[in-house]
Amino acid sequence: MPDGLDLKFGFIGMGNMGSSLAAGLLESGAITPESTMVANRSPGKAQSFAKRYPGVTVAEDNRDVAERCDTLFVAVRTDQLLDVLKRISSASKDVHVVVVNGALPLSRLEEVCRRPVSKLIPSVTMERGRGVALIAHGPSVTELRAGSLEKALGRVSRVMVVPEDRMDVATDLTSCGPALIAEMMHQFAEAGVRHGIDRKDAWEMVLETMQGAALALASGESVASLKEKVATKGGITEQGLLVLEAELPAVFDLVMERTMAKHAEVRKRVLKDIDP
Repeated sequence: MPDGLDLKFGFIGMGNMGSSLAAGLLESGAITPESTMVANRSPGKAQSFAKRYPGVTVAEDNRDVAERCDTLFVAVRTDQLLDVLKRISSASKDVHVVVVNGALPLSRLEEVCRRPVSKLIPSVTMERGRGVALIAHGPSVTELRAGSLEKALGRVSRVMVVPEDRMDVATDLTSCGPALIAEMMHQFAEAGVRHGIDRKDAWEMVLETMQGAALALASGESVASLKEKVATKGGITEQGLLVLEAELPAVFDLVMERTMAKHAEVRKRVLKDIDP
């Protein structure tokens, strides 16, 4: 395996997740445009990305990327994943495949593409240098390859290696999290609108308050401590907290139940395609 200065990184699939991942790594300096190749089923997206980062190479096809890169991120839809991995399997290079998809077990991924495989669940916020990158490594991934991948991703996010059987739940908290949290913030602001606050003002109030609360919690302050500072006994905030503490556990349990059921449904469908 080449040393870090000679590594080539490839990306198959330049949709929202693939492009955010590649952009985050490039913006952070974890990889360079000259060491990067991209490919997409519709070439326009790959070409547009390469224009954004001069020096990035647009590959002729997926197999071309696999032949010329050391680490290959595959960020395609679940219904396209097997075809892409089978195509990679015919490449001669022993590329480290990083599948940005949680649908299939690592053992089956390695079986299909006949390469060492890691599973990565990133967050779209990586492009802004924040968020969590969830990683699980397949049995064929060496410590050197695992360390190299984790080091690169650590430049744009907090890397957390998790057991594969906990990946679905962790995905809900991290990869799904930005959308879920954004919706909660939106609904909080809209409640203010329904009670007389201008929509733009309400959103700015919620956004700024959310950032401040996140910074306080990230600095080590506990949720209990923050609530104690704001909610006096018998006061106004306490009334709001009583509602949330009563209602939110059931809401989030329902969210988890729905998403976990969908994870299972998708996995069952994809495994059926492998073992008809």
